[in-house]
Amino acid sequence: MTGHEEITARLRYGPEPTADDTGHVADVCVIGSGASGAITAWALQRAGLDVVVIEQGPFVDPWVSYDDVETVAETAWIRQDSGVWEKTGNPWSTCNVGGGTVFYGGAVFRHRPVDFDAESRLGPSDLPLRWPWAVEEIYHYYDLVESALGVAGGGHDPSLPGDPAYPMRPVETTAEGAAIRSAARSLGLQPFPTPLAIASEPYHGRLPCAGERPCISNRCDRGAKGDAVTVFLDPARKAGLRLFAGLKAVRVLRRDATSVDGVECIRVDNGNRHVFRARHVIVAGNAVQSAALLLRSTDDLSPHGLGNGHDMVGRGLCFKMSGYLHGYRRTDGATAGAGRVAGPGPFSTAAITDYYTADDAPGGFGGLIIESQPEEALRLRPDEQIIRLECLVPDTPRADNRVTLGRGVDRFGLPDIVMDYSPHPRDRARLEYLQRRAEEILRVAGCELTWRDSSYFWMGSTHLHGTCRAGTDPLTSVTDPDGRVHGLTNLMVVDGSVMPYPGGVNPTLSIQALALRMAHQLLRREFGIEPEVSPTHPVGPE
Repeated sequence: MTGHEEITARLRYGPEPTADDTGHVADVCVIGSGASGAITAWALQRAGLDVVVIEQGPFVDPWVSYDDVETVAETAWIRQDSGVWEKTGNPWSTCNVGGGTVFYGGAVFRHRPVDFDAESRLGPSDLPLRWPWAVEEIYHYYDLVESALGVAGGGHDPSLPGDPAYPMRPVETTAEGAAIRSAARSLGLQPFPTPLAIASEPYHGRLPCAGERPCISNRCDRGAKGDAVTVFLDPARKAGLRLFAGLKAVRVLRRDATSVDGVECIRVDNGNRHVFRARHVIVAGNAVQSAALLLRSTDDLSPHGLGNGHDMVGRGLCFKMSGYLHGYRRTDGATAGAGRVAGPGPFSTAAITDYYTADDAPGGFGGLIIESQPEEALRLRPDEQIIRLECLVPDTPRADNRVTLGRGVDRFGLPDIVMDYSPHPRDRARLEYLQRRAEEILRVAGCELTWRDSSYFWMGSTHLHGTCRAGTDPLTSVTDPDGRVHGLTNLMVVDGSVMPYPGGVNPTLSIQALALRMAHQLLRREFGIEPEVSPTHPVGPE
């Protein structure tokens, strides 16, 4: 048995749908159980709707690693800088119940007001950059999601109009985070604790972080991290939500000229086909998978895919450009472990946004610099320290950067996914600008040696945006501001694909805030239900 086969054999998909499951017409079928799908299903189920969730990946136990999930995930075609095409791209955050939130570091930043109208700095682009939502409206949903996740944070973020009132104090600062903050302050910058969806104290049934393992390697077995399973899916399933893992959505089925009525799926471990019927279908795969699903959903009325009458599905693909910088320094031996939570976590305790907008940066935009702890604890002498920073820069949406379907097929006979992506030269310059600023911080921190490490963002990323863009003009967008696919009354997209501009911060919080807003709009519009809009606290693990 190969390593791939051994990992596949350990994965847990749960029971296969029965005839009763597929014969029942649900109020809503949600495709995808990651950041957006989980909060959408939770909000709708909480309002009394009959909701079924379809997820391609397995359930993830704490002993299943990120590498395990990545090893068995499907790949996509990408073009290397040399121009050579390879089927090595990553069209997932991660493919599992809870999606990438199970393995993310928990960094949950609000998008800055400038992200809502990037054209004010960058000028016109291939595609409209302005978000079709008001800053104040989305910031209200940030409050709701931060309360549900249990965000730990504090301090002054110079790129926000006001500092959020986070539910918990910041997690304890690592020794590396303390060195970063000290160096940044000496440069006249205003560093602050990274806002994390990680409990720094007991929070509504969840235990505080113990720092016993890296946040990005395995699912947190304490429930300290606010992943989509712990916060939304587990409570919703206890209350009656139906979730089926191991089901790949093949295509959305049309009912008539203006509506759909279900989803055709394949069970990934045996190839069995199932059809789920629902009054509303919500696509929440991710910016790559959702676009591919719409493109596969062809029929006589939509020969090029649902919502693709103007050839917009898949266009504007953004990965967010990023890169790592490492610094090596000698210490006096007394500070190497000071202030660190026992063990290798948490992922990040220091953030710098002073360069988010900068007149001397290409296009007037820089980005975010954050502490980024390595996946493994490093064995060093008491007088040694390794500091790692990550730089994030928003890539400009381009019409030719897109998701398409290839001529080859996968093991189920479905067309391969192609991620045709090339960053704008100005964005490469912006990343270089930000990395030089990060190198300066490391030098001031006393690092004798610094080096760079690629994130390989062009191969696919945990930051996936822009392929089913939201807007009011069907010529340049796929959905309206409420997530409804243009021309279809009951098909919605609610994941990161609706974002017209990616912004320069980790996107999970914004993806969930937008999805919650869209779920609330659906409740009001189609079911006459006024959703609860006060901060909510799903019940955590016992």
